This record gives sequence, structure tokens and C-alpha cells, in this order.
Amino acid sequence: MRRITAIISGLAACAILGGLTVYVGLGSRAATKTLSGDVSRHSGTPRSQPLPSLVYGVTVNDVTNTPSIVAGLRHLPERPTTRIYFDVTEPAIYYAAAVKALHPVSYLMGELLDSSDEIHISTSAYSARVKSYLSVLGNRVDLWEIGNEVNANWTGRYSTVRAKLASAYSDVTAAGRRTALTLYYNAGCGDGPAELSPVAFSRLYVPPVVRNGLDYVLLSYYEDDCNGIRPPAGTWRAYFQQLHVLYPHALLGFGEIGMNNPATPTTLSAARSLIRHYYGLALKLPYYVGGYFWWYFKEDGLPYTSQPLWGALRDGFRAEARTRTRGR
Repeated sequence: MRRITAIISGLAACAILGGLTVYVGLGSRAATKTLSGDVSRHSGTPRSQPLPSLVYGVTVNDVTNTPSIVAGLRHLPERPTTRIYFDVTEPAIYYAAAVKALHPVSYLMGELLDSSDEIHISTSAYSARVKSYLSVLGNRVDLWEIGNEVNANWTGRYSTVRAKLASAYSDVTAAGRRTALTLYYNAGCGDGPAELSPVAFSRLYVPPVVRNGLDYVLLSYYEDDCNGIRPPAGTWRAYFQQLHVLYPHALLGFGEIGMNNPATPTTLSAARSLIRHYYGLALKLPYYVGGYFWWYFKEDGLPYTSQPLWGALRDGFRAEARTRTRGR
């Protein structure tokens, strides 16, 4: 995500990418199947702790003041899955203490490379980074996001993006860990004709071995960046059905929702509306697991005793839990 960073880096991206026009928009920002402490189908390495059939997600983009994060996660009504943004400039050891503290109160999903950081690391350097993170944090991270908003046009040449996600998939599965891929939903908007849809990108740039092996495939969607469009549940259901054809063994959901900036008094109502709507979606697909992963969890929800959006996130988790009885 980190959309402001994506804008700032966009001018450099045009020069770096030599001739490929990048339309940098306002940034970048799978449940009947339960994954248990099983053995990976890709290796004999045991997986980490079981994952739930319904994912209650939040994103943490900064691990400073870890005790506040731990307290906030502990007081959510369902055990969350916390997606940690791993800064491309930081080594794995930087996150070790936070990951150790967060793991007892939350499932953890590691975002190995945000879309806004994609152009700032080579394929070989990314592969080395993935191996290092797996070595240092692998026992405490339950799910590894190998690529983020990979079809977005600010990520650089699609051929390079393909090489990075394929390499990361190979490294993570070789370690016997679970994999997730996040695609950028841009139907009805997008950042220029060169930006592929999630379906088109998947067909052209996600190798078949990856499409057939991924554990989770997720969508990132920001209404702010899509003309305020709020697709109805039927639209989402149909789109996830298309993705299921391409990713037949993956669980599907949302990997990122939110706003371009933390909520303010003037945007608080809009933020509450987003949380209420998306966390409450009931799509009635056996492979749909929810997720959502509100990006500004720390800014908008912590400390949980005083931040105005805490109650909305708590209620969002409760609404998602109710979808279980209504049928996802």
C-alpha cells in the first residue's frame, strides 16, 4: 500500500524503468478448508500453527510501541491475523522482537514486499531478502505474502514482477511455509491502459506452478482510488469465482482495504462505513475467507482505549463472525 510513498517514488520510477510509462496513481496501498499444522504439499517441512477458516485481518505498518499493538490485538473479539509490513530497507532481525511478542496473541502474515517498494529492489536482492526473513522469522510467521498488488502499474515491468513473485514462491514453499499473493482490483478505474486487471495479470504473469500452488489469493481494493465505487456483494462473488478458476487450490479473500490516509474527524464516518461494509460481506463461497486487513490499524485503532475507530474495527470483526452463520 504505502500510497504516498508510491507517488513520491513514481517520478524516479519513470527514469528507472527506462521507457516504460508508469501512471502512478494515488498509491499502492483463502472457508471450509482449514489449514492445520499439516505438512506442506511442497516439502516435508511441518507448517506452523493452524489457521482459521475465517480470517479476521488487520495490517500493522509500524512495529514501534509493540505493547500497544499487543494490547489492541488481544482485546479484539476474534483472534486476528496481523499482516506486518516489512520495510524493504530493514533486515529481518529488526522485526524479530515484535514478531515474537505478537505471535502469542495473533496469527501473523508477513508482507515481504509492498507494491510501493517493488521498484527499489532487484530480483536477486529480493530472493536474498526472502531467504533471510524465512531464516530469522519463519517459525513465527504463519503466512507469507510473496507479492503485493502485483498487477498495479507502479510496480515496474511486469516481467520483473513475475520473476520476483515466482522466486519468492519457490523460496517460501521450499521452506514448507504457506504463501499468499495480493492482486490490485481496478475494475471501473485503474491507472491507465497499460495496467492489467487481476485476471489478465494472473493469466499472463503468474506461472502455472504458482497459480496451482498458492495457499491464498487476495484482493486489495481502495474505494478512494476507484472513483468511490462500492461494488455490491454479487460483483465480488462473481469476481472471486473467476479467480477460483485460475487459482483452484487457493483460499480467496481481501488482502487490503482502507483509505489513503489515517482517518481524521472529517473522514471518520467514511472509514466506519468502509469497515462495516467490507468486514460484513457474506459472499457464500466455500473458498472465501474474508481477511480485509485494514491498513491503518495502528493509526486508527491504537491505543484501543481511546482511538475513535477501535469500536468500528471491533464491530467489523463481530460482523464478519456473523457471516459464518449467514453463509460466507
